[in-house]
Order: sequence, then structure tokens, then C-alpha cells
Amino acid sequence: MTRSNKLITGLVAGALVGAAAGILFAPKPGRESRGIVGAKAGEIRNKTGEVIGTVKEKIRRGRSAESVEEPSENGVQTYT
Repeated sequence: MTRSNKLITGLVAGALVGAAAGILFAPKPGRESRGIVGAKAGEIRNKTGEVIGTVKEKIRRGRSAESVEEPSENGVQTYT
């Protein structure tokens, strides 16, 4: 799982660097390019915050789920 996390992190970082380089080297005035980069960075920050919030909520729900164990003829069954 660590390997896939590193791969995903590398792909996201590469995409961000590539997008920023593409915008900065585009034939537009510096002020306009900086505005575009700032706007995109804000969008990415918001989306990242939403994803982190979603993951935290899923983890919280997973930790708060209670298990109920009931004996059966073959052993113990666990219900969540």
C-alpha cells in the first residue's frame, strides 16, 4: 500500500508542477499568469480540503462502528 501511495503522490506532484510550468511559460503577461496560477492554487487547496474532510469523516465513522458478537453453533459471529 505504501508503494501505491508514493506513486499517487508522485503523479499528483508531477501534474501540478507541469501545469504550473505550462501556465508560466505561456505567452501571456506576468500579472495575468500569476493570477491564473493563484486561482488554480486556490481551487486545488479547496478540493484537497474537501477530500481530507471526507477521508477524516470515513475514518471517524469506521472507528465509531460498534461490533456485536453473538455466539452461534459454529463459533462466534460478529455483526457491525
